[in-house]
Amino acid sequence: MPKSNVIPGNTIPGNTGAAARPEAAEAVADGISGLLRTVRKAKARMMSKRGDVESAMVLLLHTVAETGPVRASTLAASVQSDLSTVSRQAATLVSSGLLERRADPVDGRAGLLALTPAGEASLAEHVQARAAFFENVLDGWTEDEMGQFAGLLARFTASYDRVHAAWTTERTPRTDQAATTEGPLA
Repeated sequence: MPKSNVIPGNTIPGNTGAAARPEAAEAVADGISGLLRTVRKAKARMMSKRGDVESAMVLLLHTVAETGPVRASTLAASVQSDLSTVSRQAATLVSSGLLERRADPVDGRAGLLALTPAGEASLAEHVQARAAFFENVLDGWTEDEMGQFAGLLARFTASYDRVHAAWTTERTPRTDQAATTEGPLA
């Protein structure tokens, strides 16, 4: 019996099921896999440059900028990472002068992580560089094409997150296949 890659509940209105468009779905899966490989290569190239802030740490800076001073445990939950990883990354950002530790005004025993002026400047530089990069990537695209792509990408991302969460939950009790919880595109 052929194995189905369709997850129950992940149907498109008007779609008759798994056999309706398997080639198109496989083409999307191949395209996303190719994109992920390209992004991993790009991240590796960036990491090889000295002084470049790791993307996970940039995510922490973005999150602190959005939320304001925050406890490490709240930051870890916000970025869906474990506390030990976030604590290690935050320590690096503190020692780099991009974050600072402050006493929590509500509970003086607890500490908060806050952006420093250098952290704000680094984050602003990252946002500006990212915008310039994507301007180059999208060179030759019309505004309408970019809008359509952005809308479809947001729709795909939301669907992927929803289906992957269900897929992972369905497989969580099976400890003998822990590697499969990353998902079909990892």
